[in-house]
Amino acid sequence: MNAEYLDWLITELSLSVSDLVNPVKRVSLVYFASALFFACLVFAIRYGKSGVRRLTPIFSMRLWWHPSARVDYGLWLINRLILSLIFPKVITSIGVVTWLVFQLREIGLSSFTMTLPDWSVIGGFSLCYFLLDDFTRFFTHWLMHRWSWLWAFHRVHHSARVLTPFTVLRTHPVEGLLFYCRSLLVQSSVVAVFVLLFPGQVSLLTIGGVFVTTYVFNLCGANLRHSSVVISYGRKIEQWFISPAQHQLHHSSDSAHYDCNFGVVLAVWDRLFGCFQLGSDQQELAYGTLSPLDHSGVLAHYFSPVSYIGKIVTKKLKRGIEADSYKTPSGRYLQKDK
Repeated sequence: MNAEYLDWLITELSLSVSDLVNPVKRVSLVYFASALFFACLVFAIRYGKSGVRRLTPIFSMRLWWHPSARVDYGLWLINRLILSLIFPKVITSIGVVTWLVFQLREIGLSSFTMTLPDWSVIGGFSLCYFLLDDFTRFFTHWLMHRWSWLWAFHRVHHSARVLTPFTVLRTHPVEGLLFYCRSLLVQSSVVAVFVLLFPGQVSLLTIGGVFVTTYVFNLCGANLRHSSVVISYGRKIEQWFISPAQHQLHHSSDSAHYDCNFGVVLAVWDRLFGCFQLGSDQQELAYGTLSPLDHSGVLAHYFSPVSYIGKIVTKKLKRGIEADSYKTPSGRYLQKDK
């Protein structure tokens, strides 16, 4: 039994480390190197030779071995072990797609009578998947700031006092499970609809083509959103695409930046929901929730949602009001972490 447990432990930890060389993973060294190259190019064009010096902070060991960064690493490795146990691995995409196709047929949805060119099916599938995936990621993230019981788990991510590419993995397992289910549902739904409407024209090539857009976006500096490199895309581009600087505003501990820029790729959703803010190369920010959690260790982050939710319930029972938020003059709720 101990030997089997040790084998499982070694396998899972090895897979975690292998993420560093896996070009599909956000913490891949390929993404990191390409993001730095992109930033170097942009800064050189904007500021000349002095622009390259803007990359200097990310090479500081004080950053990579900061107490907050060490919590990132701990959560990353332990979450790999936890989620390997609790993920519903018996529920596969193929199983969900099969069930959805059956349900869609039951309500009368059938394939088109005419066959469309493969390129149009691939293009339509890619566009539908990208838009639905990007919106649901935005909306789930938005809900995590709006609903107290979801914020209790998401604040683990926001407790980071410094940002590194590993901060993207600084999450509570409950949040990881929620996003896993979101991804499974979105992918399965789009595949099921297109399999039913265009039988024989949806292949792994079609599905794989969807991820090209996100892959290219990550290569173009998106991984710097969790980093000390502040890079804006400029006013015109940031109206449509979320820059690293905009996401860094989202992590800011300044109340003026609370609940802004929830988007992953597109900034359109933030504009529609009234939570859009422009970034700037010149911005200087402090990060964290301004609560004791920011200075806590790895284990405290796992148990913090329990105490946080308990405090909210107690305050609501005593006061009958929203205990962990307050309204701005515009009426928008902002997190008030205590």
